This record gives sequence, structure tokens and C-alpha cells, in this order.
Amino acid sequence: MAELFERAIKFFTDKGVSREVAIAYLAVGAALAVLAVVAIVLRIIVMIKYHDGNTRQTESGKSCVEVARQALDQAGLKEVKIAKAGWLRAFFFGNSYSLSKKTIFLRRGIMNKNSITAVGVAMQKVGIAKLINSGNKTAIVRNRSQVFSLFGPILLIPIILLGAILDVVIFRVFGTFSIVAIVISALIMVCGLLETFLNLPVEKKANEMAMQMIKDGNLLTPEEQIIIQKVFDAFIIAYICEFLIAVLRVVQIILEVVMNVQINNASRE
Repeated sequence: MAELFERAIKFFTDKGVSREVAIAYLAVGAALAVLAVVAIVLRIIVMIKYHDGNTRQTESGKSCVEVARQALDQAGLKEVKIAKAGWLRAFFFGNSYSLSKKTIFLRRGIMNKNSITAVGVAMQKVGIAKLINSGNKTAIVRNRSQVFSLFGPILLIPIILLGAILDVVIFRVFGTFSIVAIVISALIMVCGLLETFLNLPVEKKANEMAMQMIKDGNLLTPEEQIIIQKVFDAFIIAYICEFLIAVLRVVQIILEVVMNVQINNASRE
């Protein structure tokens, strides 16, 4: 393993990259690879717990729309609607609350169901609506900036490829345009990072509010509460992992800019 690592370092240093930068880049890459696997496993766990809770009907028999509507009315949020998310919204945002539309959107799989997952998730979105209505700045900024989390991964690769193509065509070497492309990509990734950073406190607080409303309204039995709490916890752990990945990806892009500069400087000597 040590020999393989040294070969990888030599590959970069032969191109003009300093040893320190090469080691940092490889270390970040290795950490990203490990976290990527962890993130996949966590998302699978989330889906399993989400699905498991969605197959169990609540003892109360009340649907998620019924309990959410009641909670919204009690909070003075009669103007907030509850609707089924279209396939496009469901794909990008999942179950969510839209401030601009003043609507809680629920996926087709839980809409109008009386499952543990459906009730828990609907109440969590009520929690987010209440947070925003109370003037919570983090929740408001996060809700209004959700779109940035979409464009990061969508635009990242095309921008880098475009920069590389322009360099080859104009300069016959990877240089100025690829650096600019990487910098732009870094800015986009930072937007995605900030969105992920805002997700954590908002989702955590909304989870707590949802659990409190569930207990106060006796919407779920103690056993059912444990099941939905596990769903909430799984989502939070997944968010933390994704936040760490976003941080490391930004660091990796910065290192790529430095490496690009060092390689170009070495080629001119």
C-alpha cells in the first residue's frame, strides 16, 4: 500500500506538483472515496427505515394529511396547503415545504396514507412551516436557497469539461480556461455546501418539533414514536456525512487549482 501511495505521489511530482500538495490531494481523494461508500450505505439505511415505517399503519388510523392539516390550523397556518408533489419536484426536493407556494408537498408514496412514516414526515414538514412562520432566519434562507443545491452537481462536470476543451483548442494545453472552469465549479460547490450546512440545524429542529407535536397530540403510540425517531435520526446522520463530503470536495477543487498552476509553471521552465 505504501509503495502504491509513493507511486501515486511520484506521478504528480513528475508533472511539477509539489510533494506536499500531491499528498494532500491523494489524502482528500481517499477520504472522499471512503465517505462516498459510507454515504451510499447510510442512504440505503434511510430508505429501509423509511420504507419499513411506511408499511406499518398507525393505531390511530388518521392519515398524514389529516394530522398535518390539524397541526397547521392549530398553529394559525390555515393558508398553508398540503399537496402531492409532482414527479419533478419529488425527484429534486422529495417531501418538502415551499415558502413561495406556502405548500407542504408530499411524495405520492406517503400522500394520504396513515403509515408511521407518512404521519412522521408530514409533521416534520409542519415543523419546518412553523419555523419559517416564526421568523427563523436559518430556515427561511435555507428554503429560499434550495435551488443552489441542485445546480452544484448538475453544472460541475460540464463547466470543467468546457474549460478543458477551450484550453486544448486555443492553447493546446490545459491552462487558463480549465483553471477558470474549476474556480467557477468551486463557487457552485460552495453554494451547495452552504445549503447542506443550513439543512442540518433546520432539519434537526423540525424533527424535534415534529416529535413534540406527535407526543402532545398522541398521534403515534410510544412504539410508533421510536420507529419514526429512527427514521429522523437516519436522515440527520446522512446529512452530516453529505456535509463532510461537500467540505472535502471543495478542498479537493482548491487543490486541483493549485496543482494546475504548478503543472503549468513547471511546463514553462
